[in-house]
Amino acid sequence: LVASVKKNLALTEGKSMVRIWCVPPNAWSSGEGNEEEEDGEEENETNINNATSQEDREAMMARAFPVEALDGTSITDAAKFGEGEGASTLGEYIECACSGIMACSTCHVVIDPEWMNKVGLPNEDEQDMLDLAYSPRKTSRLGCQVVITKDLDGLVIRLPKG
Repeated sequence: LVASVKKNLALTEGKSMVRIWCVPPNAWSSGEGNEEEEDGEEENETNINNATSQEDREAMMARAFPVEALDGTSITDAAKFGEGEGASTLGEYIECACSGIMACSTCHVVIDPEWMNKVGLPNEDEQDMLDLAYSPRKTSRLGCQVVITKDLDGLVIRLPKG
């Protein structure tokens, strides 16, 4: 009820809906088994985060699902309180055990490298939690810390296994 009231208030204030794209873990190389390779991390990072060809990227994006969220909503809140099939599906991948206070890494997502400059880097506290996440990447973020804005319309996030 509270989420519904907040949404209605935000819409009357002129906030808009923003669409993001979520790539499920089985649609990209989410990097299992690469974390013990310290020396090859840079090379693996590139291969994991970047589709190796336009065809690979198109295949990955063909399996992505859309999630619509209100401008100003975190990725985690979109998963927990969002409406529609996309939000429900995202909620199956993102747990957020700490209720968004950055005390866990269960809302770990990987930002598509093409979007990282717009999303921004994690702060030191967030990075400390990401170090505990399953198979973190250079573009990893906590979903509770990424606020979806109209500037991020079309954002692509990759959902890691784990």
